[in-house]
Amino acid sequence: MSLRHAILGLLTFEPMSGYTLKSRYFDKSVAYFWPADQAQIYRTLQALEADGAVSSETVENDKRPNQKQYSITGAGERELREWLAAIHPPVTQKDGFLVQLYFARMLSRHQILRVLQAQRDTHRQLQDHFDNLVLPAADTATMKRQVRFGGLTLDYARRREKMLVEWLDACIAAVQEWPEQESI
Repeated sequence: MSLRHAILGLLTFEPMSGYTLKSRYFDKSVAYFWPADQAQIYRTLQALEADGAVSSETVENDKRPNQKQYSITGAGERELREWLAAIHPPVTQKDGFLVQLYFARMLSRHQILRVLQAQRDTHRQLQDHFDNLVLPAADTATMKRQVRFGGLTLDYARRREKMLVEWLDACIAAVQEWPEQESI
């Protein structure tokens, strides 16, 4: 996936400024599985505009600074549809914690358990967050369909965090059973 396609997808909802895109939409949905900061979003919007995938217009405002409103173009919608319909190979995830765990033989049991417990606590908090997350009510046919697919991604997040907590519990139990090794 790319940030480019996430932004194009969000712009199918409505024309919006980069700030609105980030704060109202991105941070409450896509950021859970594809994080990006405001600067990355603005750079991507500029690239999309240069490529003709989005257009912008300046909206004047008396009370606040003028805002640039971005809209997806026909070319942008075609690009997004092509990307959505393509078969993408699985991506190998980079995970610093798994590198830590792989070489944990160099730590004492106490240190390993501290690292594992911290990871477990973090994933338990994420599990609680996703379990309590409620999708918004939809008022149009398009948004009702969107909420269904948002529900599928939320289900993935809930199942992932549940699995990680269970796996970390098993890791902690395994390490607790192993004999203490001499410090290296």
